[in-house]
Amino acid sequence: MDPWKQWLPSCPPDWRLRPPEAAVEAVRHQLLAVLEDCHGTECDRLRWRLHTAERPQELWLLRDQIFQVVAAQHCLELAHERIDGLLTAFRSVLPAAMARRV
Repeated sequence: MDPWKQWLPSCPPDWRLRPPEAAVEAVRHQLLAVLEDCHGTECDRLRWRLHTAERPQELWLLRDQIFQVVAAQHCLELAHERIDGLLTAFRSVLPAAMARRV
């Protein structure tokens, strides 16, 4: 038996790779749309992080960075407007405990 296979059965089932849920994909697309008119290295890095996020909580934690990029390239008012527009999408994918804080 290969050495790496010895620890595989002891890994929790959550470890195994699964495709993201459709609702998570919908939120991801909405977040990417917020950055559509933003450019630069930081924005490209943020897009990559959005594409690689697997859970809604990871997407939720990227909101602040999205806000910073939009505010830097446009204005604070537009950044607030765009982030506030995402709150209803997050309510549908976040766990109940986090959704209450939205």
